[in-house]
Amino acid sequence: MTLGRLLALLGEGISAEALETQLAAMQAEHLLDPSTAAAARSLNARLREASRREGLLRVLYDTATDLTGIRDVEAVLKAIVRRTRSLIGSDIAYLSLNDYNSGESYIRVTDGAATALFRNIRMPLGEGVLGAVATGEAPSQSADYLVDQTKSHLESSDAAVAAEGVRAIMGVPLRAEGKVIGALLVADRHAHTFSSDDVALMESIGTHAAVALENARHFTEMADALARLDQAQRQNLAHLKALEELSSLDQRLMETLASANSLPNLMMLLAESMDSEVSVVSPMGETLAGLGANPDFGSPAALSAAELSAARTLPVPFTVRGRHYTVMSAVAGDQHLGSLIVAGHVSQDRLAVLERSALVLSAALLSERTFQDAQYRLQLELIDELLNPRSEDTEALKRRAGRFGLADNIPLVVRVVGVREDQRQRALAVLKRHAQDRPGITALHESHLCVIEPRARRGTSGVDMPLDNGQSLVDALKHQRIEASVGSSQSVAGFSRLADAHAEADAVLRALQALARNGEAADRAALGTAGMLLGAMDSPFAAQLLAAQLGPLLDYDGRRGTQLVLTAWTFLENDASGTAAAEALHIHPNTLRQRLERIDSVLGASWRRGGRSLDIHVALRLWRLQSAGSRGH
Repeated sequence: MTLGRLLALLGEGISAEALETQLAAMQAEHLLDPSTAAAARSLNARLREASRREGLLRVLYDTATDLTGIRDVEAVLKAIVRRTRSLIGSDIAYLSLNDYNSGESYIRVTDGAATALFRNIRMPLGEGVLGAVATGEAPSQSADYLVDQTKSHLESSDAAVAAEGVRAIMGVPLRAEGKVIGALLVADRHAHTFSSDDVALMESIGTHAAVALENARHFTEMADALARLDQAQRQNLAHLKALEELSSLDQRLMETLASANSLPNLMMLLAESMDSEVSVVSPMGETLAGLGANPDFGSPAALSAAELSAARTLPVPFTVRGRHYTVMSAVAGDQHLGSLIVAGHVSQDRLAVLERSALVLSAALLSERTFQDAQYRLQLELIDELLNPRSEDTEALKRRAGRFGLADNIPLVVRVVGVREDQRQRALAVLKRHAQDRPGITALHESHLCVIEPRARRGTSGVDMPLDNGQSLVDALKHQRIEASVGSSQSVAGFSRLADAHAEADAVLRALQALARNGEAADRAALGTAGMLLGAMDSPFAAQLLAAQLGPLLDYDGRRGTQLVLTAWTFLENDASGTAAAEALHIHPNTLRQRLERIDSVLGASWRRGGRSLDIHVALRLWRLQSAGSRGH
């Protein structure tokens, strides 16, 4: 009866203290001998140890199950230190990882640590408790680390330990796939020695933790690899779609190139593909197709970007006054033929469209240039024959001129364009574009630019509209920063009279230059008195006029080498303004005053006033025209 009662108490898991009370009572009643009591104590201790180990194994199993179920590395690390701190009952738990490149083990994650210094400790492998454990040799501990002389110390790590208030430290190595990857440690803010059971428990936790950490790492790597594979697949599909779109675009671009109006059709296709405004501009920023003239395209930023694109054969973005553009230049060999300019930013997938379109633009511009060059050669030959007529091939000449809208029986006008020699070729290109789709020919003739066109053109209402006197040519060149003067002939009918018309236009141009009227356009009528004098410069009347009005002054300049005639002409051309005349002559006003007084003494003071002034002014203009070589033919 007594033994059964005792076994029941042991089966219920009686505590050691309660068992001692029961055994004492039984022994006092002589129900239990000492040997049986000792056996009961031993059995109870074994049962309690078995129960503790069973509980520990259950906790470790739950911990291992939880850890291996986590797939995120960061979450696994946090779970390891949180479970370790809970199972050991320590103030702090932390995990370090080894950096074999630097030879250090660094704290990766903590639970319970309050200071940043402690959370960021890096210990050389083999140093302190952390460094010693991380070598993988064996668990290690210190009952009171800061005063423990058996452990090596670093000033920085000791400062971090002191700031955290840590005294007792214990840790075990983490091994995975035969390699030490770091250490798992616990710490308390009071001095004590960790029991062998605590060390054993830490080792068990460390084993499971290392496996869970490696599993999570492999899972993360696998997930990353799958994500990269999925991204690569999406990129391949997008690339395939882009290739299909480019293939379709290439076909449409080729159809555009083969069409009659290749440039306008290319602009329409590009505007649709780019979903933005598109223009074709010349290397100088002049709009060739697309939108109207845009001053942004001629800006230094736009021209520099176009040159860079031509050099690299790549699209180049640029900004003008806060507006964004992308330019792709069309090149053939080392020639910059033109550029495509797209308004706004161009996405990466649209850049390929822009590059392909530039290739088609190159072909279109080359084809157009070839056609224009052929047309220009025809105009060059034709203008030489029209201005140097021969009796033979008259009918053939009429047929060739008819191709450019010129006929022997309609009024024609000849214009001579004066520009600086270094701007002549660029001016020719501008004038050719200006004359595009208009009747007439424009070419280089005897080292100057020459235009022959009908005197009148048909307006939209069917009524003939007079042409200007060449001012449109001056304006077109001025827009491209080229200063020009244009002399025009009176209209003539018949190709045989074009040579005289050319001489007249050339004389008008020379008169403009002689009269310092650069940048103007005129014919003989627009020249006023100078125009009337052009036809009489070689007549006896011209010599009589000069002798009667300027004879004494011409003789004075001839004898003394002075410039009184030039002074008088400049003075009257500047509306008798002393200040303006002095500035034009680059002399001091006092010097001008002295010259005018000398002219007064030679011609008489009345030369500056009334009708005498008009006569003198006309004579001075005749002198100026003759001295500049502006003679009619």
